[in-house]
Amino acid sequence: MNGHEKGSVNIVHLGAALAITLGFFFVELVGSFLTNSLALQTDAWHMLNDAFALAFSIVAAWIAQKPETSRKTFGYYRAEILAAFLQGIMLWGVVFYMFYEAVGRFQQPSAVISSEMLVIAVFGLLANGSSALILSRSKVESLNVKGATLHVISDGISSVGVIIAGAIMFYTGWYQIDALISLLIGILILYSSGKIVRESVNVLLEGVPSHMNLDDIEKRIMEVRGVKGVHDLHVWCISPSKMCIMSCHIVVEKGADRKSVTWTLIHALKEEFGIDHTTIQLEDDGYPKAPGEHP
Repeated sequence: MNGHEKGSVNIVHLGAALAITLGFFFVELVGSFLTNSLALQTDAWHMLNDAFALAFSIVAAWIAQKPETSRKTFGYYRAEILAAFLQGIMLWGVVFYMFYEAVGRFQQPSAVISSEMLVIAVFGLLANGSSALILSRSKVESLNVKGATLHVISDGISSVGVIIAGAIMFYTGWYQIDALISLLIGILILYSSGKIVRESVNVLLEGVPSHMNLDDIEKRIMEVRGVKGVHDLHVWCISPSKMCIMSCHIVVEKGADRKSVTWTLIHALKEEFGIDHTTIQLEDDGYPKAPGEHP
């Protein structure tokens, strides 16, 4: 399956998840007002946030299929990274809203119709489970879809929390559990979304991909016959799963077969580290360095 076909499959999966999520948002929102449940209401807004995130992902996946141009020589893969970053930030916004509302409920507890709340929460969990199952088929293809999947899974965790709160209130009448569960759900969301935000920021800052070690790459380069030294080594990715790039200056031994050195490096770095684009400048010992180079 080529990149365009994979992108099309991602869009189909994201579209199905969006339809499920947006539809059940309205169910939970209406239900939260009817039952007076904060946990159900915050879960509903969480679902709306997921719907926006999925819509972002669909647009990003569509943009990412556009071919390279003379102005965008690496294509539009970074659109997916931007979407993933925005998804993480949006999740944090939902969490802070949940915290604010929960504090108010702790100070002034109010009764909740727990039986109806339980029924709605169970169906919400089923809806999230269906969306997560759909997205899990393609989440490894891109950070963008991975971010969308995280949204749905975290919302599923929220639904579990709502079910627990509803059951406790139904049997004990302890209504403050509604606010407490909201706080716990928020902490879980902050923790789970942090990885997506960190990874997307690392890509946007063109840091070394998290699955690569620069020292290991340098060591492998030095093992190639004919290589005397390496400097100004840079490794980054357009996205974590697409277009990993490396550039460096290689000092070659006198009399070394430069074509063989280059060929060996390109293939070794591709096979062992997954580096797709390699730019190598071969130099003799004592070759002048540019002011901006690092060791």
